[in-house]
Amino acid sequence: MTVGKNQRKNIIIEIVHWLSYRLLDHPIIFNKVRYLLAGNQLELKQFIQKNLIKYGCKTIADFCCGTGDFAEICPKDSLYFGWDINDEFIKYAAHKYKNEMNKQFAKANVLYSQVIYKKRFDCVLLISTVHHFSNEELKVILPKIKKITRKILIVVDIIPNPPHLIQKFFVPLDRGKYIRPKEEKLRILAKYFKIKKTQLIPVRTAVHAGIICEANKK
Repeated sequence: MTVGKNQRKNIIIEIVHWLSYRLLDHPIIFNKVRYLLAGNQLELKQFIQKNLIKYGCKTIADFCCGTGDFAEICPKDSLYFGWDINDEFIKYAAHKYKNEMNKQFAKANVLYSQVIYKKRFDCVLLISTVHHFSNEELKVILPKIKKITRKILIVVDIIPNPPHLIQKFFVPLDRGKYIRPKEEKLRILAKYFKIKKTQLIPVRTAVHAGIICEANKK
């Protein structure tokens, strides 16, 4: 009986992943599904915005920026740069913010791009990003991020053990293959940054760990 339930669960997960990889690369569908699953993400956005203001961040790099959802919460006097590997997401974000000259978007593979690591930024954002990278990939990207971060790295990333049943149901359906407990995220990040603050941030169908990392002054 247990085997049968597990098999059905795995089939459902495989079907959802198959559909998501074919549908969620379209920016409009992606935004609608994200709103359905996460709502307006108000607490998450407030967490980011509060710390951007607290640390006086004037230049902000958003890695894997998606459709540019978090560009809108950056301080008005800041310069925002968003990168994503999905060309359609970048086109969508660039069109959405076409009248805001302080917001720029470009297609890039943040693991291997040479261009984006030539500048330094007050803040780097990794929002719903870390669980898409393996440990080996994080060993590649985090040292690079450390070198270009002047003030803070803000990480917001899903955890595997949310408290509510509906949230537990949705966690395995996420497209990210590396959903780590908060403590494991902290261990990885602490190799490169000073952890200053953590906060659990719930959305409709998930709970995220919000982590503020200060750049080492060495």
